[in-house]
Amino acid sequence: MTKTPILTGIAMLCVLVVVPAEPTEDTLELNDGSRLSGKVLAIEGNDKVVVDSDFSDQHIHLRAQSLSSISFRNDNANSQKAPQLLHLVNGDILPGTLQNLDSKEVSFLTGYANELTIPRDHVHSIDFGVTPQKLVYSGPKPITEWSDNDDWEWENGSLTCNTSGTIAAENVLPRQFILRFRLDWENDPNFRIYFCDDFLKRTGNADRYYFEVNSMGSQLKRQTTEGGRRWHTLAQSHQKPREYPGRGIDVELRVNRDSRQIYLYLNSEKIQRTPDPIDTFPTGTGIMLQSQAGGDLKNIVSKLEIYEWDAVTELRRDEGHEDPKTDGLVDVEGQHLSGSALQLQASDQGDSIIFESPFNDQPLNIQTSRISALYFKHPLQLPEGQAPVALSLTGGGSLQCTALEMKDSSIEATHPLLGKLTLDRNTLKRLAIEAPQKNGS
Repeated sequence: MTKTPILTGIAMLCVLVVVPAEPTEDTLELNDGSRLSGKVLAIEGNDKVVVDSDFSDQHIHLRAQSLSSISFRNDNANSQKAPQLLHLVNGDILPGTLQNLDSKEVSFLTGYANELTIPRDHVHSIDFGVTPQKLVYSGPKPITEWSDNDDWEWENGSLTCNTSGTIAAENVLPRQFILRFRLDWENDPNFRIYFCDDFLKRTGNADRYYFEVNSMGSQLKRQTTEGGRRWHTLAQSHQKPREYPGRGIDVELRVNRDSRQIYLYLNSEKIQRTPDPIDTFPTGTGIMLQSQAGGDLKNIVSKLEIYEWDAVTELRRDEGHEDPKTDGLVDVEGQHLSGSALQLQASDQGDSIIFESPFNDQPLNIQTSRISALYFKHPLQLPEGQAPVALSLTGGGSLQCTALEMKDSSIEATHPLLGKLTLDRNTLKRLAIEAPQKNGS
């Protein structure tokens, strides 16, 4: 087979075809929906990406502006879960360990870079005692491990369907669970996933939920056999699929059957926490994927994971702290304190936070093992500025950067709050590039 010669810029875009991603390669998606598999050798700022691919016997040079996302081969999939998560005021997340705390700064050690010293007013909160969730399903599995397949196909670790069809998996959901997957599409999506479902049929009465994405946005709904209404809308997003970078979206659904609460996250952003309006909570353990594609549409489901979920700890963190003028602390039993976190203190019994509260004569010494979340007071005016490069990192981290350079195994990123960061390539899972905003938009 003769390889094509090197092509650059717009000429390269004209010959690219849709290529299924190989599990051992990086996958680049272009603005026109084309995909290219290979190894990303270098990223030269916001100008150029250099790729080694079977498309050419020479390195391919792509304009950075022609890319919407890069999914990196993950050589660090078994990295240990960090015990704490630091949330910056711009929504970014850093897994790691708190090293020091005083009236001006927070020192935080991550697996991505050297110890970071961060001004307190750049830190929104720190989650403590982050419990590793037990992975009970990782896929999607090949077609033979699903049931009632109707026109779905399995391609290189993804389930795809370009017509109207369903496919189901039985007995995969624990009582409390986190369901994650990535949905990609060609042109526009038209997709549903049913869950907490033992009925596993497209039509008919059932007690279950479904999440839907189509050209108008996305919705989370509850189906019920009780009362006069068969469907209840629980959450929705009016963001159109074409507004997401890379013609794809990461979906996360968290279900707490004990408290009858459901959480919806899209691209790691919490859309809503919603209660179930029906007294009888669905007990089903199956899921069903439904494609409603046709014409030039295609739904692609990948990175499907199901975890058992420590929902109680997460609920206490999610209650938050609404007063930006004070620090806040939530302990593992759900008690809330307002005041000021003075310092981190180390001892033979473990680290503790010295916390001053107006309701106590002396500052409290609270061990970090007893803390669920620590919130920092922050300015009402949050930092502004465009950070068009979004990084998804191993261990649950995410960063929005203004610029990025990559050579060999090292990444130099510029972050609007943290400044210059040096990261290891193996910490990078995905890179998405936000399209520049047009004037007046």
